[in-house]
Amino acid sequence: MNNRPLENAILGYVGKFAARYDIKLYAFAIEGNHTHCVADFPGLNRAAFMRDLNSCIARSVRRLVPKFPGGPLWGRRYSVELMPAPEDVEEYFFYTVLQPVKDGLVQQLSDYPGYNCFRDAIWGMKRKFTVVDWARYNSAKRYNKSIRFDDYVRHITLKYERLPGYEKLSQAAYAKMMMRKLEERRQKIVADRLKVGLSFMGRNRLLTIEPGSLPVSTKTSSRYSHRPRILAVDHKRRAEYRDWYFSTLQQYIDASRRYRQGDRKVRFPAGTFLPLLFGGSDTPASAETRHPSNKFQNGP
Repeated sequence: MNNRPLENAILGYVGKFAARYDIKLYAFAIEGNHTHCVADFPGLNRAAFMRDLNSCIARSVRRLVPKFPGGPLWGRRYSVELMPAPEDVEEYFFYTVLQPVKDGLVQQLSDYPGYNCFRDAIWGMKRKFTVVDWARYNSAKRYNKSIRFDDYVRHITLKYERLPGYEKLSQAAYAKMMMRKLEERRQKIVADRLKVGLSFMGRNRLLTIEPGSLPVSTKTSSRYSHRPRILAVDHKRRAEYRDWYFSTLQQYIDASRRYRQGDRKVRFPAGTFLPLLFGGSDTPASAETRHPSNKFQNGP
């Protein structure tokens, strides 16, 4: 919280890698000690995007948070949650942008002192950030102390895609509709919190938080903790895709075991990758199927 240089660095890297991997970014949120991302990966390169982004976020925290004690930043691997249909993407778009309200930080998004992507996303705004190519800069500086730092600074554009299904609306009509939907959801969240006696911190108290402070309480989980694999509004669709997920997982486990035991002709489920073998390299299996969108949550 309250660390604008770190926030700008993270958003710059999101823009950089979204462009590099040609992803469709619908929403991105920084929530204190974790992030949310709603995105589509037409190039089937989610792993590369998340690897590069999380690596750069970790290095940025070490550089820009004086109180960071060192060691690993992320507490576990990111959680992948599939959203099979356009209405599911929309539901979790609003879930992501309304996190400051759901968490009891502010009643209005306009009071939140941190970055929120909602206005950028609904108005098609393009925000500019600067990103340093630290790897190339540090490598070059080893052999030439007189290199110019500015030569390794890039200007990045962060942009969001319109939610699927609304492509034919004008920008003004789309923004008006989205603001109405957001307000309906916001009012319900506020009413539900107040009904059970929960309050909101408010902007002034949020601004007193010292950058790098740890949360009083936070969710913790491990690799094996339960988390939703399918985020779907419709219960039937969620059940169908859950069955698909665990069926694919079991097929992959069986194929992987046979492959590692020496059967190089075993067929893997579409969309999965060959396991790596020690002492050699393998190429990914063909990925013939995919699902429209994925939501990720990263946390230390």
